[in-house]
Amino acid sequence: MKKKWFHNKTRIIIQFAVLALILGTLIVAAFNQNLNPDYEKYCPFGGIMSFGSKLNIGSMSCAISETQVFIGLGIALMIVLVGKLFCGWLCPVGTISEWLNKLGSRLGVSITLKGVLDRILRLGKYVLLFFAAYFTMYSSELWCKKFCPYFGAVTGFDVDTVLLFSLLAIAVVVIGSIFIKKLWCKYFCFLGALSNVFSNFILTGPIILVYVILLLAGVKIGLIWLLLAVIAATAATEIFRFKFFSISAFKIRRGSSCTGCSICDAHCPEGIEVSSYETVDHPDCTLCLDCVKSCTSKESLKVRGGKWMPPAVLVLVIALALILAKQFPIATLSERWGNYEQVDSLNTVGKVVFEELKTVKCFGSAKSMQNRVARIPGVIGMDAWASKNKVMLYYDASRLSETDVKRAVFTPSRYNIRPGIPPSEAPAELVAYRVGIWELWDGVDNAHVYRMLMQNKAVYGFATEFGEPVYVTFYIDPAAITPEQLREIIEQDSYEYVSNGEKVREKVDFEYEGEGSFVDTLSYLQFQKDFFPAYDRAFNGFRKFTAAQMQIFEIDFPDAENSNIQRRMSYLTSHVSFEPGTVRLRTEFTDRPILQIWFVSDSTNAGNIMTHIAKDNLTCMRSDGSTFETENIFKFEGDYRVKSLKP
Repeated sequence: MKKKWFHNKTRIIIQFAVLALILGTLIVAAFNQNLNPDYEKYCPFGGIMSFGSKLNIGSMSCAISETQVFIGLGIALMIVLVGKLFCGWLCPVGTISEWLNKLGSRLGVSITLKGVLDRILRLGKYVLLFFAAYFTMYSSELWCKKFCPYFGAVTGFDVDTVLLFSLLAIAVVVIGSIFIKKLWCKYFCFLGALSNVFSNFILTGPIILVYVILLLAGVKIGLIWLLLAVIAATAATEIFRFKFFSISAFKIRRGSSCTGCSICDAHCPEGIEVSSYETVDHPDCTLCLDCVKSCTSKESLKVRGGKWMPPAVLVLVIALALILAKQFPIATLSERWGNYEQVDSLNTVGKVVFEELKTVKCFGSAKSMQNRVARIPGVIGMDAWASKNKVMLYYDASRLSETDVKRAVFTPSRYNIRPGIPPSEAPAELVAYRVGIWELWDGVDNAHVYRMLMQNKAVYGFATEFGEPVYVTFYIDPAAITPEQLREIIEQDSYEYVSNGEKVREKVDFEYEGEGSFVDTLSYLQFQKDFFPAYDRAFNGFRKFTAAQMQIFEIDFPDAENSNIQRRMSYLTSHVSFEPGTVRLRTEFTDRPILQIWFVSDSTNAGNIMTHIAKDNLTCMRSDGSTFETENIFKFEGDYRVKSLKP
């Protein structure tokens, strides 16, 4: 019997559109290294798992936004009331699996597993679901990323993946699907297993209800037991009953006009023998309607709502989810500590909202900020919405004011925009021009200002200090730039810079507060000293030795201000510590950048130290005590010098 491969054009168009969108994004990202698309933005599984994490430990998974959560919850409700439409219409992995199996069918190598082996193998996806759900709900990290074929493929095996597991999963989808119909979907897909939990709602719904009632009654039961109960109940239902306890009224039904031609069986992408059912309640049915649209006998197969019901429901659910996601933001992290409850009972809890805090962009960065603000006396809570770069801090208003909180959170910064410029190429003096700037707060904002100022060689650096607005002091050559020109640079609507060989345009909205003023005049040499990013680490029992026992090895270090060098200074420190007698490493600016290594003169000498730091590779120690080698990128100039410590 010859199959009509394009009889269900609506579904094919939707499937193709989803794949084209993903592929198009991948192609654009490949040619634009500055584009970092979010390939998980509409992943329902991540949204549901992250929502479980939110309910369990109060925090969302990294980078998961309201969009994923509401799409996930919307699709879950759709599965309960209608059916597993996502699997049959939208899932890119399901689409690839289905199309590859069509290739296998044409080649005559495809089979459909049945009987006992089929039932046993179906347990696999429930095992994966349990571990994916458990580790996510108890850690706020999407464990499924380690082996998800979609995530591994589109991210180029991101750091969150385990390469071997991802490759195996992709092999199952790409190779396995050619030979075994829906191999991934039936036996490994954790999202499919989760969909079945919602399909089995007459059984799993009461289990969830009983769990909630027990919690409200004060009975403490870990979420793991609910997880085990609903997954085990669904797995047993699928394996032994082979149909779910569903409340959906939207099932494909076979009418009396059926001729028994079995065309519908041949066209079912799941391998269901549709002609043997009066009502298709097979656990794999996704309401794809391939069987309905292939039927040559009018009205023999139909579904409530008609042939346009599935795509219409999908559009409605996703549109509604996107609208709700905009209206109801979900906190990535919500924590309270200290005497919050006591202060709350006294109605003296104050709140400070930070909008556009771009350094808070995922659960990890939100948690990092929480760890920092929790050390501020009087700050007693924090909510963070990573997708909106928004943070709300709660504080004891009897101890702190809103300004006190902002001051404690703010980190003053200093930036030398043109490090390494010799005095002969710079003006003899610089002037400091101070002004308040609105919409400038965190490191991301500072980076914008840095790149904007880089475009004018008359600006040498800037420093920020707390204020409302933040005060910025610019260090400029007064003969080459005026305050008015400086203002034009800062208040421009957007600017352009080059990153990874690509031009990037950034929108900004900085605004001056009134007029600034000149506050200081200083020599270029003094500016270099003030803005030098000094580094200082002691080791090997430095404090046990007296000044008389130590000497200082010193050498010119022209790259000391290079950001890449600064990031790797810990490597040099670790390497130096292996030389017996070395006890301290630091950088300093005198009239030029220098490296200093303090050493115990009875244990080593300057010649040994020079030989050690000139090696082609650095030997470094990890936190677990093991060692590794890395290329020595540190370059020094001139002859080394030895200095005695002043008494």
